[in-house]
Amino acid sequence: MRKNNAELKKTNIKTKAEAEHLESYYKQQYFQNNLVTSLKVTFEQIGNKYFANYIVDQKPTYVRTQKGYYNHRILPYFKGSMVSKIEKKDCIIFRDKLLNEDEKTRLSSNSINKHMILLKKLFDVAVDDNLIIRNPCIGIKKLKVIKQKMKFWTTAEFKCFIDAINEKDHVDKVFFTTAYLTGMRAGEMMALQWDDIDFGRNEIHVSKTMSRVNGENIVTTPKSTNSNRYITINAKLAEMLKDWKERQEALLKSYLITDLKDITVFQYSINAPMREYFGTKKITRICKVAELTPIRLHDFRHSHVALLIDNKEEITAIKERMGHASITTTIDTYGHLFPNKQKSMSDKFDNIFK
Repeated sequence: MRKNNAELKKTNIKTKAEAEHLESYYKQQYFQNNLVTSLKVTFEQIGNKYFANYIVDQKPTYVRTQKGYYNHRILPYFKGSMVSKIEKKDCIIFRDKLLNEDEKTRLSSNSINKHMILLKKLFDVAVDDNLIIRNPCIGIKKLKVIKQKMKFWTTAEFKCFIDAINEKDHVDKVFFTTAYLTGMRAGEMMALQWDDIDFGRNEIHVSKTMSRVNGENIVTTPKSTNSNRYITINAKLAEMLKDWKERQEALLKSYLITDLKDITVFQYSINAPMREYFGTKKITRICKVAELTPIRLHDFRHSHVALLIDNKEEITAIKERMGHASITTTIDTYGHLFPNKQKSMSDKFDNIFK
């Protein structure tokens, strides 16, 4: 153990009992973070350093989310505290406070876990700066997260939804059909440009994603390296997109927009549409007409995977099409949708006794 980068030494120890007592004392001091520098650094100073230096290479959406966690709950609780005085029990009390919030503001267990992950990263900064010996978040177990039942539509439900869309909102038909038949993420669709679609090969190149940060549309690289991918599309969807391209060109000319080089595929006015335009309110309104139970925009992605599984596509092909970082992600997310092979597997054992 070290204090101010110097080894702690004690001389004139005469007995084994004295040595063991001293060892016990220093262990206690270690776990209470008392063997630290005397610099008085506040939690807020550590937070400022983290956001200034430790996430500079992260995407704007990630930074926005992390700052939201920090500013809304983490900083108000720890503000004014000396980093060296914060113990493991204080972090547990903070977590329990989040758990016991009013029902209207209470976070999910998954969200609380994400707050605790950020809290640990903040204390890692203090460890790196030799302000504390041990991160007080170490050893705090994650809350158990109960996965909600995944929502998705069958082809019959999707057709019912599409048929309920008014023809004057033709862009909605194109957008939601593309979402259902490609499984692209919402941000990937919002960033899609016509140059990304190869109508000769009937293929979409997913190479970017769009996010809304501080009231602006920000285009960045996709979620992960694997998210940069090519997605084949069926002939009817290709024809629908070609038809929309002609309609869009005529529509935008009415707004005196003639240079279509930087236009996004689903743009229908002067400005590129926001994700919210195709979000919950729009879907719920259409579902009311169609007499369907609404799903989220992201559930169109789930619906696409359910469609692929129903068509008996291989899981490796599904993983590549969805842009998952690993096949483990695909299995963890959608494994329960695959047909149960247990019965046919065990039935084969009967052949042993023939």
